[in-house]
Amino acid sequence: MSRINRIAKFYSDYGAFFNFIIFGITGIVCGFVALSINNKRLDYPVIYADVTNAEPAYKSDDVTKEYTLNIRYTVDGQDYEAVLYDMPEGSFGETTKIDYDPADPSQIGRHEAAWFPFIIIAIGVILAAVGVTGAVRSRKKNRQLKLQEEEWNNA
Repeated sequence: MSRINRIAKFYSDYGAFFNFIIFGITGIVCGFVALSINNKRLDYPVIYADVTNAEPAYKSDDVTKEYTLNIRYTVDGQDYEAVLYDMPEGSFGETTKIDYDPADPSQIGRHEAAWFPFIIIAIGVILAAVGVTGAVRSRKKNRQLKLQEEEWNNA
């Protein structure tokens, strides 16, 4: 069997599973990067900002559940204004909780739980597990077929 045929056979037997493994590992790495960024934000000071305006995030006939907020807040006597996008209904009233970068108080974020990185990591683990399981099963199947082929050739 030529080298090209071996590569083509290998890819046809295991290629899809290796794609699952690659996507899984990528998801795990991206999840941990997002988690480290979020963990850095956990040390940021938390304050309440005054909501000066709340508008539906999407203009449609459907019931809107997300809003764009114009907010005003004060850090060390300095007033700041900012916009928060896609805020869920019920997560704000006259004030909303935000965090800010102490080195640059104009850089703000929504102070919330870090569930998104864990979802990315979980999806990555599932994809990698599917890829490994599929590759192992395919390997077993190929070995059985090879043994059966040898048995038929010797018969």
